[in-house]
Amino acid sequence: MKEKLGTKAVGFYFTVLAALLGIISVIRFVMWGSAHDTLDTVTILALIVAIVLDIILMVKDNDYLVIAATACYSIAAVKLLTDSVGSFVDAFQGINMFGDASQVGTIISISAVMGVSILLSIISGFLKRVKES
Repeated sequence: MKEKLGTKAVGFYFTVLAALLGIISVIRFVMWGSAHDTLDTVTILALIVAIVLDIILMVKDNDYLVIAATACYSIAAVKLLTDSVGSFVDAFQGINMFGDASQVGTIISISAVMGVSILLSIISGFLKRVKES
C-alpha cells in the first residue's frame, strides 16, 4: 500500500478530496431533501456518478474521467441551485410564496461544498495524478 501511495502525485490527493466532499454533499443533500420533500434524483445520481468516477480515477489515471467527474459535480450543483430559485426569491422579498426562505442558508452551504468539489476536480485535471518513473 505504501508503495502504491508513493507513486501518486498531488493531483491524486485533490481527486480524493473531491470525492470525500462529494460524499459529504450526497449525505447532506439526502438528509436535507428528505426532511423538506425536495429530493431530486438528477442531483443524487450526478453526485454518485462523480464519486464513482473519482474512485475509478484513484485506480486508473485518465484525463477524460476527470472531465466527466467535473461535469457531474457541476450538473449536481447547478440543478440544486436552479431548483431552489423560489427559495432565494422568497428570501429577497421577505415572504414565503415560491419556496422556503428559511432554507437558503442550508442550500448555500450544500452548494458551497459541491462548488469546492468542482474546484478540486478542475485543479486535479491540471496536475499530475501519477508520478513519472
